[in-house]
Amino acid sequence: MNSTFKVKPGTLVAYSGERYIVVELQTLDTALCRRISSNETVVLACADLQAADSQELGSAAQPQRPELATIPDDVWKLASSQMEVIRRLHEVGRYKRTREQVREAAATLGKSQQTIYRWLKEFEADETIAIFLPKERADKGGSRLSDEVELVVEEAMKRHLLKREASTLKSVHADVVKECGQRGLQPPGLTLIRRRYLAIPEKVRVAKRQGSKVAKERFTPLRGSFPGADHPLDVIQIDHTPVDLIIVDEVYRKPIGRPTLTIAIDVCTRVLMGFNLWLEAPGAASVGLCLSHAMLAKEAWLSERGIDATWPCYGRPRKIHTDNAKEFRGTVLERACQTYGIDLEQRPRGAANYGGHVERGFRTFMRKAHTLPGTTFSNTRSKYDYDSSGKAIMTLKEFEKWFAIYITKVYHHDFHTGIQNTPLARFQEGLLGTDDKPGIGLPERFVDEERLKLDFLPFIDRTVQQYGVRWDHVHYNSDILRSRICERDPKNINEARTFIFRRDPRDVSVIYFWDPDLKSYHEIPYAYLGRPPASLWEVRAAVREQNARGKNNVDENSIFEGIAEMREIEVNAARDTKSARRNEERRRSVDKKKKNAKKDAPEMKTKPVGPEAKAISEPIDLDEEIIMPFDDIDVG
Repeated sequence: MNSTFKVKPGTLVAYSGERYIVVELQTLDTALCRRISSNETVVLACADLQAADSQELGSAAQPQRPELATIPDDVWKLASSQMEVIRRLHEVGRYKRTREQVREAAATLGKSQQTIYRWLKEFEADETIAIFLPKERADKGGSRLSDEVELVVEEAMKRHLLKREASTLKSVHADVVKECGQRGLQPPGLTLIRRRYLAIPEKVRVAKRQGSKVAKERFTPLRGSFPGADHPLDVIQIDHTPVDLIIVDEVYRKPIGRPTLTIAIDVCTRVLMGFNLWLEAPGAASVGLCLSHAMLAKEAWLSERGIDATWPCYGRPRKIHTDNAKEFRGTVLERACQTYGIDLEQRPRGAANYGGHVERGFRTFMRKAHTLPGTTFSNTRSKYDYDSSGKAIMTLKEFEKWFAIYITKVYHHDFHTGIQNTPLARFQEGLLGTDDKPGIGLPERFVDEERLKLDFLPFIDRTVQQYGVRWDHVHYNSDILRSRICERDPKNINEARTFIFRRDPRDVSVIYFWDPDLKSYHEIPYAYLGRPPASLWEVRAAVREQNARGKNNVDENSIFEGIAEMREIEVNAARDTKSARRNEERRRSVDKKKKNAKKDAPEMKTKPVGPEAKAISEPIDLDEEIIMPFDDIDVG
C-alpha cells in the first residue's frame, strides 16, 4: 500500500463508507465528486477523503516498509544509489527518455531493462526509497501488459505520432501488431493504443508535433527566482531564529524569555508550509517537528487551537534547503528525507543569498512581532529604553495562536512584490493552474500521519533485558517487550538482538518501540508508572546535578528525586527568577500536550497498563496571595 494518495480528477476515493470518483478540483480545499452507487455529484472537503483501497481492505494485512533505522548501511546505500539513478531517469520524462538511456541505467545498476521499467512505473506512483528496499513478499501480480509489449507500444508511438509528420493511431496499431508478431508476443488492441496515447502529457504531445517553443509558451508555469523552484513544493527552505518577543508563563504571567521559531517556507510561492515554537535551543527534534507540521494537512491542528481559518498548504517537498548547522546534517533527518523521496541540500558555505527567502520571511514575521507588547525589537538601538520584560503579556500558547492567525488570515493574503501576487493565490495557481497555465495538481496526503511524525524523531538501538529497556538512566517496560527479553539476533545467534526505539524530547515518559515482525510502533511507558512526565532537558539536568555532587553512579530514583527537588525550587522561585519560570513553562506545555495527545490521538495497538502517572511534587498553596492575570503589567 502506498504511503500517500493524491486527490485529482479521476481518482477513486472513499467518504463515509461510500466510493466516489473525483470529477474536478474546485478549490484547494474542496473537490466535486460523483457517488458511484447513485451517480449523484456532491462537493466534498479534500481533508475528509480517503484512498478507496485503504477502506476496502480494512484490517487486511498490508505490506509495509521496514523501520528506517533497522536497514543495514550497505542495504541503505545500495537502495539510495538505485533510487538516484531511477529518479534522474524519471525526471527525463516517460516519453522523452530513450532506449539507450534505459540500457545505460540497467548497466549501471546491474539490472535488466525490464527491472528498470518496473522500477520507473512504481516510482511514478510512490516516489520513496521503499521501492528499492528488500521485499518480504512478492508483488501482487495484477494484470497488465508485459514490459516487452509496453516497450513496443512506446517505440511505435514515437515513430508515428510524436513527431511533426504525425501519422494515425491505426498506423501505430498496425506497426505494433507487426512487431509483436515478429517477437512472438500477444499484441494489444486499438483501444489500448488510444488510451496509451491520451495518457501522454499534452505538453509532450504539443512539443513533439508543434515544437518546443509552442509547448513552452502554452504550458510552462511562471518561473521562480530560485534555481529549480518553478512550482509549489519544488524547494522548501527551513531555518531557526529567536523570536523578537518576551513571553510570560501561564501561572504568574511573568517573563520567561524568548522562544525559538523554526519555519519551513515554500520558495516558489512564499507560503509558510509549517512552523514550530518551543523554549529549547534548536536541534534535530525541532527540525523534525517543523517538517512534519509542514507536510501534513492542518485542519485538525487549527481546530484544536480554535482557529477559524484555512491553511491548505501541505505535501511532500521535492527538496529541502537548509544552512550548514549540525541539526540539519544528522542521520535521522537524512534517512527520513530519503525515505520520503526528499532531497536534502545544504547551501554553499559563504553563500548566504541562497537562504534569502527564509531570511526575508523571518524579517517580515519579526516586523509584525515588533508591534506586540514585550517585543525586544531587532536591536538595542531600536529598543531605546523600552522595558520588554515589563511589557510582556503573551504566553507561548497565546503567541502560537496569534502567529497562526497572522499567517492564515494576513500574511497568506497580503500582496508580495517578489511574486507579484499573494502567497496563497500563487500557491493555488501553481496547483490548480490558470486559463493558460497548467497546474501540478493537489499534493499527496499521507495515509499514516503518526508514522511520519515518528520517522523524524530521534532513535536509538537497545536490547531488551528482564527489566525492560533503559535510555538515559530511565527504565521503560510493557507486556509487548516480554517476548523480546534476551532475544538473539536471527542473523548471528552469538549476539543479542537490538531493537529501534524513538522518543519525543519534550516528553520522555513514553518511548516508541518498533516491532520488526508486526511492522508497527507501540507505546512503551515508564517501568514505574508513578513517575511524573518529564522533558529530556530535565532528566539531563538532574544527571548533571548528581554528578556535580560527586555521585558518579546515577540511578533512576536519584534522577526523579532531583527533578522533584528542582521543580519545588522552581515553583518557589518562579515569581522572581526568569529561568525558573522558563523551566516550569517547559514542563507545563509538555503536560498539556500529553493530555491532548491522549484525548485526540488514535488508539495505539498496545496501550500502557496501570494508573495514570502522578506528579511527585506537592500541590502549591497560593491562598496567601491571589495573583490575577495582567495585574502588574503596564500596557500604556
